[in-house]
Amino acid sequence: MNIEQPNDFLKISTRRDKYEYFSKGILSSSLYSVGMDANQALEVATHVEDVISELPKPINKKKLIRIITEEIEKIDKRLAERYKVYEGEGNYKPIIVLLSGVPGIGKSTISSLLSQRLDITNIIGTDMIREVLRQTIAPNLVPELHCSSYEAFKYLKPKLNPILRQSIIGYEEQSKHVIVGVEAAIKSALYSRENTLLEGVHLAPNMLQSSALKEPHVIMFLLYLEDEDEHLQRIQTRGTVVENRRADRYLDAFSEIRNIQTYLVEEATKANIPIIETSKSQEVINKLMDLTWDRILELEKKEKTKN
Repeated sequence: MNIEQPNDFLKISTRRDKYEYFSKGILSSSLYSVGMDANQALEVATHVEDVISELPKPINKKKLIRIITEEIEKIDKRLAERYKVYEGEGNYKPIIVLLSGVPGIGKSTISSLLSQRLDITNIIGTDMIREVLRQTIAPNLVPELHCSSYEAFKYLKPKLNPILRQSIIGYEEQSKHVIVGVEAAIKSALYSRENTLLEGVHLAPNMLQSSALKEPHVIMFLLYLEDEDEHLQRIQTRGTVVENRRADRYLDAFSEIRNIQTYLVEEATKANIPIIETSKSQEVINKLMDLTWDRILELEKKEKTKN
């Protein structure tokens, strides 16, 4: 494996007489984070390396960014604008991405890919928040918290368990508790200015405080899988033994999971939350990247206007 070594021919001067070294790999990663295709990112990074290798050293970092930006503009001016913000002071921060969706639609995979593309390291799942709550709240006090979201209706008190839409009422009762932790995580991310991704089934628009959804640094999406047969197949083909045991439970409760998805789509529509179909994962990532970067650029523009 070849590892890039510092090269005096690629020495970059920064502020206060300090130096760093140009890295083709780091530049490729940065271009990937603003939405450029991985192969194209490597091509641009390689070309930039060739260009600066011919220039007198050391190169001023501002000049380097200008060279890179000019190369990106030849491909896509939108990506060039994103790159300037990416390499800037980060005035827009934080960006807090909420990804909602039921089990088996590819939500976890999409969350992982999106966090990598956006270089977000703070990732929180609502299942983890629920597990923390389970450790502090006894089953006899809140039984609907100590089960899956799609089974919660089985543990409701009789007066809360209607004949119709049982799975929805159970889901809502469990989500009420989990959302408290979600809103605390959002407040923490806003306070610390830390880019954060929250994902999970409990992220129902009507459960979150309206102030959270109106916060410009928070952007929410609902992921759903339209084709019922494809959804069923995805659950059936889960990989490990542990996952297969969970898959059996998902299969037994498949109709409840689909009911919850319908409910989430209804609520997201009412709240004007972007709804994204997940059958084509690469298209999903591209759409999420575009919408998130649109929000980041809006935030950056507002911050510059303030200053």
